[in-house]
Amino acid sequence: MITKPITKLQSTVLLLVVFSAFLTLLRVQLTQNLSYTFLLWNIFLAVIPYMIAEFAQKLDVKRITKLKLMFLIVFWLLFLPNSPYIITDFIHFKSNTSMAWYDLFLLFTNASTGMLLGLLSMITFYQIVCNKWSKEIGYYFSIAVFFLCGFGIYLGRFLRFNSWDVIFSPYSLIKESMLSFTESTAWLFTLGFGSLLWMLFLIMRRIKISI
Repeated sequence: MITKPITKLQSTVLLLVVFSAFLTLLRVQLTQNLSYTFLLWNIFLAVIPYMIAEFAQKLDVKRITKLKLMFLIVFWLLFLPNSPYIITDFIHFKSNTSMAWYDLFLLFTNASTGMLLGLLSMITFYQIVCNKWSKEIGYYFSIAVFFLCGFGIYLGRFLRFNSWDVIFSPYSLIKESMLSFTESTAWLFTLGFGSLLWMLFLIMRRIKISI
């Protein structure tokens, strides 16, 4: 079996993930404190949608059925909000400590890495949808995904739901999601993060990232 060698982009992404984890572990060593170790779990979750996208990229889009592809997209979408979610971890930042500047850099690095992982996976699935259906569908697909992602970030930060709650707590998830439509914070998060992700996606797509 011939394995495809790792690309420069993949190796750079891997390096960035390792660097983010290293900064977290270094803080533990310097402070003997575990207060920021949650970033290790969050960066792991942020990698999942990227890995799903890398898997999808290896599939023969022309041969795979639309139903199977849709299942894969839904599975990816459940984990996608975990990538930009790390931005909200700035809520844990405390400016009145001796490690304030380090913590700020630590959070920025992890948040940027998570955002990049999510956007790269979105570009992959956008291309897949365009190839399987059409560019017009791909365009509307990307807009819908980013605003759903914004809503997913709200569910995670404020209502404390996780990706796997779709399976383990579906009733509670649906109920709280419906009730949140009356909350202004939910709309602000959805529209704010959705717009930011969409604009960043447009910029990255036009730069024509080469893999």
